[in-house]
Amino acid sequence: MFDRDQLIEKIIIEKGIEAIPNLIELIEDEDPEMRELASEILTSFGPEAKDYVFEEFKKRFASNNEDDVVLLYLSEVLSDYQCKEILPYLERMLNMYNDERAFPLIIENLFKLSKDEKYLNILETFIEDEGELEEIGIMAITHAPSEKVVDILIKKYEVSKNKSIKVFVLDSILKVLLSDISLVPYLKEKNLEIAEKIQWQIENSQKI
Repeated sequence: MFDRDQLIEKIIIEKGIEAIPNLIELIEDEDPEMRELASEILTSFGPEAKDYVFEEFKKRFASNNEDDVVLLYLSEVLSDYQCKEILPYLERMLNMYNDERAFPLIIENLFKLSKDEKYLNILETFIEDEGELEEIGIMAITHAPSEKVVDILIKKYEVSKNKSIKVFVLDSILKVLLSDISLVPYLKEKNLEIAEKIQWQIENSQKI
């Protein structure tokens, strides 16, 4: 039986980019785990799949389907490819969704591609909220490690009274630090308590 990473590697090696059309079809699956797996495999292909995915993205964008989940997944994959050609499309996508959960995801992709801090500031407003958008916002900023992101997460940890959110924030801070280990001294300077809580995980990851 294959684990997730082995399955991704197997598909990439055996099928190559020929698997892309089927993977895009799987993103339309009703099972969220299947959609996530298909998206993850597409991302793993890297830039060699960019042209095909971008063409599919443009087709779906032109269809102008309301609350198109597949379009969101494709935009995420393309932003991971650093495909800056989708920037003008992303801005227009903000008007294509009634489901408010789409907004932090689109803003995240805008931020990943443009590096413009105005988008990080918008994501921070979602994090200051409570409920589902709060968690989506937290997940979104973990993909852009920086001192400001660490500051935002520290603030959220300090003000939140929700234990599950505090645990979620700690996990997010750990992901940020593992993406950019040079931020560890900064965290220690800003909040030693948090740094000590996740110190073991950081040290253990460096031994691997």
